[in-house]
Amino acid sequence: MTPLHFGAIAPLHFRRPERFDIIALLYSSTLVDLELLYYYLTENHLNHGLWHSYFFVLTIYPVMLSLFIYVMERSLERTIFRIYGFFRFFPEKVRYSFKTVYFCCLIGGLSHIFFDMWTHERSPYILFPFYKENPFWIGEWSNIIYALVILFSLYTVFLWIRQKSDLLKGQ
Repeated sequence: MTPLHFGAIAPLHFRRPERFDIIALLYSSTLVDLELLYYYLTENHLNHGLWHSYFFVLTIYPVMLSLFIYVMERSLERTIFRIYGFFRFFPEKVRYSFKTVYFCCLIGGLSHIFFDMWTHERSPYILFPFYKENPFWIGEWSNIIYALVILFSLYTVFLWIRQKSDLLKGQ
């Protein structure tokens, strides 16, 4: 479900590209799951850890990720435009203010935890340090959350295709 985390919030960029940095939304909504890769590679448990907590995505995560993305957008602007071109995505700009990047990193991290909190029974750090279990898990009803995330992601694909066709009409 990791790529769908991005798909669920990407419409923000397509609707308001001047306000929402797509790179910050992409990285912040998906990199939280690097924690699961770490657990897998170290043959540790596969439960969500501290990275899957509101504490983490409201403190350390957006600051560190925002600094990284802000520097990356300035030093790799041409490369980023080439990558966008490969995916037939043509934004007006790559460089955003630090404030915008930070805000997008907050949204991406928060949305990831928000969607996960309903769907993962074993996510003991959601409300760290206040709870030692996930009080939000909704059991079988979590399929509704999956369906919503898929619908948002399909809407993102629609907006991306529409952007491409609008660009072709304008030429």
